[in-house]
Amino acid sequence: MRTMFWCSLVSAALLAGTGCKKKEGDTEAAKTEVKKAQEEVRDQQKDVVDEKRDVTEAQKDVTAAKVDLAQARADLEKAVAERTAKLDARIDELERRGDAKSKEAAIKFRARRDEAKVKMSAMGERTESNWDAFKSDVSTSWDQLERDVDAAF
Repeated sequence: MRTMFWCSLVSAALLAGTGCKKKEGDTEAAKTEVKKAQEEVRDQQKDVVDEKRDVTEAQKDVTAAKVDLAQARADLEKAVAERTAKLDARIDELERRGDAKSKEAAIKFRARRDEAKVKMSAMGERTESNWDAFKSDVSTSWDQLERDVDAAF
């Protein structure tokens, strides 16, 4: 009984082995397909490496732009603080004249100065793309205010 079982098992294995054999052409076609797939994977890996390099370079550019914008903000803030100090001195001088017209003008100039400061508080919301327009607007506002104060003298 055991012998018969083992003979059946060996026979089945031999039959299965001969039934699974493929033609020589099928094996070569499969090898070619595998090689093509491997080449495609290598190409895709190279593309990924190139894209990672591009992303890294772009991140460096973005970081540099952020640093430049932060420096520009600090420079503008410093310049406006200096202009504010000079303007306040001129307004105080105008107010010290003592006449009603000068005191009224000083009050109006301080209000305009405060409005300009409010514009400056929005500086943190500005991006690099609209920074130049913002800087120009602030500069124009301060220039006009300084001219008006000077004209009041």
